[in-house]
Amino acid sequence: MNFATIFGSIFEVTLVGILLGAGLPALFALGIRFAHSPSSNGTNALGKIASTICFAIIAVAIIAGILWVTKATIYQYSGFDIFGTEG
Repeated sequence: MNFATIFGSIFEVTLVGILLGAGLPALFALGIRFAHSPSSNGTNALGKIASTICFAIIAVAIIAGILWVTKATIYQYSGFDIFGTEG
């Protein structure tokens, strides 16, 4: 294992940590901001759509995280390999 491999691995872990550790809460705050932003005519359809997209991305990330944590148990009881990592 050389320095480039170690540095690459550390960089990937750091990037994912920043993305999930700070990115998802920031996306949640952005979704709240979009949902409650004022508009000139009283309706905020574009803000509601943007907030729905933000919250959908967060929901998918949470579901993927739960499935990743439970992938071995799901494989053990159902034989279904969700991420292709078992076997």
